[in-house]
Amino acid sequence: MASDIMKNKSLKNLRAKIDKLDKEIYKLIQQRASHAVAIGKIKSKVSPKESFYKPDRETKILRNILNANNKGLLPDSKIRAIYKELISGCLSLEETLKIAYLGPEGTHSEAAVHNQFGSQAIRIPTATIDDVFYQVINDDVNLGVVPVENSSEGVINTTLNCLADSEDVKIIGEIYLNIDHQLAAGNKFKLDEAFAIASHPQALGQCSKWIERNIGNIKRLEMPSSAVAAKYAKDNKNILCIVNSMAVNNYKLKLIKKNIQDYSENKTRFLVIGKNKVEKTGKDKSSFLIQTPNKPGSLMSVLTPFDRRKINLSKIETRPSRGNINSHDFFIDCEGHIKDQKLRLAINEVIDTGAIVRNFGSYPEYI
Repeated sequence: MASDIMKNKSLKNLRAKIDKLDKEIYKLIQQRASHAVAIGKIKSKVSPKESFYKPDRETKILRNILNANNKGLLPDSKIRAIYKELISGCLSLEETLKIAYLGPEGTHSEAAVHNQFGSQAIRIPTATIDDVFYQVINDDVNLGVVPVENSSEGVINTTLNCLADSEDVKIIGEIYLNIDHQLAAGNKFKLDEAFAIASHPQALGQCSKWIERNIGNIKRLEMPSSAVAAKYAKDNKNILCIVNSMAVNNYKLKLIKKNIQDYSENKTRFLVIGKNKVEKTGKDKSSFLIQTPNKPGSLMSVLTPFDRRKINLSKIETRPSRGNINSHDFFIDCEGHIKDQKLRLAINEVIDTGAIVRNFGSYPEYI
């Protein structure tokens, strides 16, 4: 009895301390918000047409916080989520971001938008990747988020084509999202009673080994997105679907099996596109399209200037040029910002070889 009284007293003391801290945190959040509004008023006078969203500034804030989180109980992922939401709330006092993404609702693209911009941004689903670019180009939205590659299924060519065709927008950020596929259905039934399994072709491909081991030769229905597959499963009996957790909740599906992807390290990289200016942060990436004549040594002439200056290339995608059958296109991601002297020198040397270079943008590395 006495021990129960002591425990209750300890709980009350700890909860009182939390209540006190919550009040202090609340005051600090409101102070931060007031400073954000004051900065917004200054920026609106200095550059009235510029967006308040500054990806370079936001990145520096997050890096400073995460660098200080070396002994905290909360891991970096939790701290990042908290500060993303705090930044999102403060930014909404100055500007409500409208962000187009590859829809419909409940796709991994929507999850990527939420991951990067928090809950205060207005998420606008579109039918195609081309539509995302169109809305950004025509200023219907502030930003766009598009998938560009998956660690197991490779590059998404439509995104590369849109980048090559769009000169009015730049890459201003990147997002890496862990892809966890859930097996779900609209009604309860045994796996051997399933008529078909529906999802986006990439999701079906990323879970193909699991499907073969656990379900066998089932009919596979390719859908425009996993969210469309979720709706199809909801509207039809004995249909399985592969979706993300957001779609399971949005469409009120029956969860059958979690994490059925073939590879645990399955990630999709998304690009944030817009017209915002992005300054150096000290840890940046740049993306280029380099077009060279289709002749021996073309690739070496592109790589040598980077190698000479020890600039790391994180990605090289090669294919024949769509506009010129006698040329090759190299899509390149490298470390550094275009304002870095050694990167500028490398690009100038590539141009001197006769190559045509398009700068898709410099942006902070994802954290």
